[in-house]
Amino acid sequence: MLTAAIETAKPTTRNTSDVVFSLVRELADAEALRPDWEQLLERATQSELTQTPDWLLTWWRVFGATQGRELRIGLFHEGDRLVGLAPLLSRRHWYRSLLPFRRLEFLASGEPVEDSICSNYSNIIAAAGCEANVAQAFVAAVNADAFGGWDEIVLPMMAGDTAMPELLVQAFQATGFHAEAEVVAAAPYIALPSRWEDYLKALSKDHRHKIKRGLAAFDKWSGGTTELECITKPADLARGMEILVQLHHHRWASDGELGVFRSPFFLGFHDRVTRILAERGGVEFLILRARGEPIAASYNLIWNKKVHAYQTGRRMDLPSHLSPCRVLDALGLQRDIGLGRREFDMLADDTRFKRTLATGVRPLVQVRAARRSVQEMIRVAGKRLLSSRRDAGGTADAEDA
Repeated sequence: MLTAAIETAKPTTRNTSDVVFSLVRELADAEALRPDWEQLLERATQSELTQTPDWLLTWWRVFGATQGRELRIGLFHEGDRLVGLAPLLSRRHWYRSLLPFRRLEFLASGEPVEDSICSNYSNIIAAAGCEANVAQAFVAAVNADAFGGWDEIVLPMMAGDTAMPELLVQAFQATGFHAEAEVVAAAPYIALPSRWEDYLKALSKDHRHKIKRGLAAFDKWSGGTTELECITKPADLARGMEILVQLHHHRWASDGELGVFRSPFFLGFHDRVTRILAERGGVEFLILRARGEPIAASYNLIWNKKVHAYQTGRRMDLPSHLSPCRVLDALGLQRDIGLGRREFDMLADDTRFKRTLATGVRPLVQVRAARRSVQEMIRVAGKRLLSSRRDAGGTADAEDA
C-alpha cells in the first residue's frame, strides 16, 4: 500500500505493490486525462453522467475559484492501465461557522445551498473487478496525506446499491479512522421495458388508473391539441431553457418560493454544460403544449441510455383536476421506451407523486471519515447536543454538525 506521496504542480507518482498513484492538481492536466477517464468509465460497473469530465470539469470551471477550493484528482494505475480515479477537491469547511476542518470532498459537491447543482451518483470510479483494490489504495493514499493534509473526507450522494461506499467504510475503519455511510436521500427510478403496456402492468392498479385517467382528462381539456415538443439541437437550447425556467418559477412562486434558476453560479454551470452535452445528444427539453401554449416542461440529461430527470416546471392556473406533470412524464416515458432507453431516473426527489410512477427506489448515501482530533470530538459533542434538543422538542439550526 501507499506509504508516502510527492506533490508538484504536475501529476505526481508513487509506486505501490499493486498500483501506481498519481495526483493531478491543475485543470490543464485534468483536461489531458479525458481519453483515459472516459475509457475508464466504459469499463466501470457504474458509469454516470455526473462522473464524466464533461460534468466535473465544467463544474470546476464555474465553482473552482470559490471557497478556497484546490483541485485534487487521484489516479490509480496497474501497469499502464488506469483502474481508478478519485475526483476530489480540498477546501476549508466550518461547522456552525466556528469549527474549522480541512476537508476532502467530491468535485461537484459542497456548494452553498442557493448555488447547489445537486450532483447525484458521485463516486470513486473503478474498473469492474478492481473496486476493492481501488478502495484500499485510495484510503492508503488519503492516510499518507497524498491528497494533502485533511481532517475529514466527505463523499456525498453515492449510489447505495453499489459496492464502493461499503468498501470505503471498511478500508477507512481498518486503517483506524472513524468512518460511516449514511443514507441521505432516495432516488425513485423506472427500469424501462420494451413496451409501454409492460410498464403499466408493472404498476399497482391504482397508479395505473391515475396515469390513464390523467391522460384522458388532460386531452379532453385540451380539445385534442395536446402535443409533446422535444428540444435537443444546440441552436434551440436557449429557447428550451427559457420555457423551462419560466414554468419552473411559475410553479415555485405559487408556494411563495424562488426556485433554483436564480443563482449566477447555477445558471452559469447549466449554460455551459448543456452546450457541451448537446453536441453528444445528452440533453433535452420536453415541452407539453396544449391550446397552443406551453403547459409543463422538463429538463432531462441523457447518458448511456439513461434519462436523468433534472428539473421540471408547470403552469399553476389550470383546473385542479388536471395533472400536467403526470401527463408530461407519461408522454415522455412513451418516447423513452420507443427510443430504446433503459432507465428513467427521478434523482433525489422521493415524493409521493414520483413514487406512483417508479418501479424501484435507489438509496443515496454519504460516506464520511475523520481523523481522531479535538475538533472531531467537539463536532460529535455538538451533533449530540443538537440531536437531544430536537428530541426534546426544541429548535435547532439546520446547519450540519
